[in-house]
Amino acid sequence: MTAGPAWVEDLVLPVLLAEARRTYGSAIRRALAAAGFDDMPRAGARVIGGIARGGGTPLREVAVAQAVSKQAASQLVDTLVTRGYVVRVPDAEDRRRLSIALTDRGAAAAAEIRGAVDAVDAAFAEAVGPDEVTRLRASLGALIALGSPEDE
Repeated sequence: MTAGPAWVEDLVLPVLLAEARRTYGSAIRRALAAAGFDDMPRAGARVIGGIARGGGTPLREVAVAQAVSKQAASQLVDTLVTRGYVVRVPDAEDRRRLSIALTDRGAAAAAEIRGAVDAVDAAFAEAVGPDEVTRLRASLGALIALGSPEDE
C-alpha cells in the first residue's frame, strides 16, 4: 500500500472527503466534455448516474439526493430535459407523480460517467490495494449511517 501525502494528517475528515470527491468530479467533467456532453450542469452528473443505477427516479428523490428543495431539483431536471438527457414520465407506482428517465443521450452520458468513476476507482485500487478500498468503503458506510435520517 502506498501511503498518502503527509499533509493529510493536518486536515479534518470533512475536508479530505470533499477533496476526494473533487477527484471524481474532475474526472467525470473531463470525460463528459471529451464525449461532447459539455452542457451537463454541474449537479447533473449525480442525477444522471443515480437514474442509470436505479431506472426511473421520482422527482422527490432527486431533491433528497441533491439535498436541495423540490423547486431547485425541478429546475435542475428542467435543464436536463431541455438539454436532452432525461424525460419526465408518469411514476409507475403513482400516476399522479412524475419520474425522471434517461433518454438515449442521457444513457450515453451515464456510460461516460460510469467509465470515469471506474477509472478513478481502478487508479485508487492500484495506489492503495483492493483490501484498503474495501475497508474504506466499509468505513464510509459506517460514517454515512451515523448521519442517517432514520436516526433524526
